[in-house]
Amino acid sequence: MNHGLALDRASVRSYDRDGRLHVTESPISKATVSSYYGREIPNWQGLRLDPNRIYKLLRAPDELEKGVATFNNLPLLKKHIPVTAAKPSTELIVGTTGSDSMFDGTYLKNSLAIWDAESIAGIESDEQKELSAAYHYVADMTPGMYDGIHHDGVMRDIVGNHVALVEEGRVGADVVVCDSLPLELKHMKLNKKMVAVAVRAALGAYLQPKLAQDAAPKEIASLLKAGGSAKSIAEAAKNKFGTLLAQDMEIDSAELASIIEAVADDAETQEPAELPAQDDDICAQVLELLAGKLPEEDLAKIRALISGTPAQDDDPDNKPEPKEEDSVSKPAMDAAIRAATRKAEKDTVNRINAIRIAEAEVKPLIGDVVAMDSADEIYKVALDEVGVDTTGVHPSAYRSLVKMQIGIAESAKLKAHLAMDSAAIDSFEKRFPTASKLVRI
Repeated sequence: MNHGLALDRASVRSYDRDGRLHVTESPISKATVSSYYGREIPNWQGLRLDPNRIYKLLRAPDELEKGVATFNNLPLLKKHIPVTAAKPSTELIVGTTGSDSMFDGTYLKNSLAIWDAESIAGIESDEQKELSAAYHYVADMTPGMYDGIHHDGVMRDIVGNHVALVEEGRVGADVVVCDSLPLELKHMKLNKKMVAVAVRAALGAYLQPKLAQDAAPKEIASLLKAGGSAKSIAEAAKNKFGTLLAQDMEIDSAELASIIEAVADDAETQEPAELPAQDDDICAQVLELLAGKLPEEDLAKIRALISGTPAQDDDPDNKPEPKEEDSVSKPAMDAAIRAATRKAEKDTVNRINAIRIAEAEVKPLIGDVVAMDSADEIYKVALDEVGVDTTGVHPSAYRSLVKMQIGIAESAKLKAHLAMDSAAIDSFEKRFPTASKLVRI
């Protein structure tokens, strides 16, 4: 459930001398009908619910009123994670609910204290101002109507677990500083068509360079019609196009899922005023951003994908197939490009950081190394230098082998030092055999 934190009235907000934020009264949940995937509902298997179907559940007023006391003195977290006394997740706690929880017939309210400066800043900047309550409940899948809205079931026996600060909750912005929305439902809520088109563009841009010349990433729309999470779409793409790949190419489903999520998030956060009105010169902008990041032949394939013109190695006599409905728009492609560019920049920074770490870690073994393109290369050079055979060893294990060799070297130095101390003592005793018999007078 999402609710807005009551920060707009000075009478409810105050700071203590140590900078902690106190809110005398704020809605933390609401009696309303909300959407949940079947897999989110407790005991969904026992209830024989479809894990991928959306069910409407009523957070009933009488059930909230019965559970009101269970929302007192709960941890306020900076993200959702179930907590218990045995596993309190103290590193995520940024505050607490008060001990004066009450229900007014629509809203469940309580006072709040926020102790963490970063979280307070997020609230003040509106970046993290909605509240999302987490609670235990029993799903009663009895359909009905509430306030003119149909529901598939009712939440019974509600017991509070924690409250989290989120960017967007499930109940709405009237419960500010409560129940965060899953990625899929968030996408459905904001500009569904824009998200779908952007994801389609990202799928096409990712798949096209990897496919064999005689293959084309058709039927992408069918992957999106099936719905599901970014991970399930990526897995479906891998299964569908895995046999059509060019030599030495592969589809990394985890990487593709992260791209889909980034593109979808970027597309749905655009305001209408931000979206370009024209659809001109898409290719030029795409190729300008991707120049130097992909081989020319891959750029040609992407040019063909987004502009409809044939790549250089295509047969110009063949007429291009008609564009599928909802062909990729400039805003969608811009969203895909921004996400891809951000990912490329992040990957570059991570690669450089990994190289610097590798250079520092191999220094005890081989000293300074010449510039290399990857951390794996640096670790392998170090292992080769000390005579470790890496035949058949996956590069991901190189770093552990280097650390092992450093440990062996340090152990050898320690043994040598101990041996020298022992030799010195032995030499002293041979030179002065009666020294041990001397006594203090």
